[in-house]
Amino acid sequence: MSDLNSIAQTAIGKELEHVKKLKETAERLRHPVLKALLEGIAKDSEKHSLFYQAIVDFLNRVSPMLTEEELESLKASIEKHLEIEAKMIQLTKEWSEKVEDPRLKMILWAIHEDEVKHHILLEDIRDKIAKRETFTEDNFWDAVWKDSPWHGTPGG
Repeated sequence: MSDLNSIAQTAIGKELEHVKKLKETAERLRHPVLKALLEGIAKDSEKHSLFYQAIVDFLNRVSPMLTEEELESLKASIEKHLEIEAKMIQLTKEWSEKVEDPRLKMILWAIHEDEVKHHILLEDIRDKIAKRETFTEDNFWDAVWKDSPWHGTPGG
């Protein structure tokens, strides 16, 4: 895993260099679509650097468990966001099919693809990651009594 750690640390630096160069290029542009696209790509690179930092943190620190309350709050937030994402997926698809200007079509399709990726990622967070990282009351009692010869009563 030390290889992944050093790869992730290197990637953080490369992504942030990329961000700086893209922002410098975007600042020189007056074309609104090109400027927005380059700034959007720069933000994606910033996001990637955050993801790489999360990998480094995960490999080098103990991650705190979520409480059941935090899990419920996270699930509610994700469900709400999934509803919004689903609407935006549909709208951006419809808009990109109606628009004739290829520049506008490109930017709408880029938004659409991001919305699809976000939707899948949110479902994965909800279904695969958050549940696994939650410490439940059952986990607590299991930890307390599982290996105890008395199982909660005097003398067993």
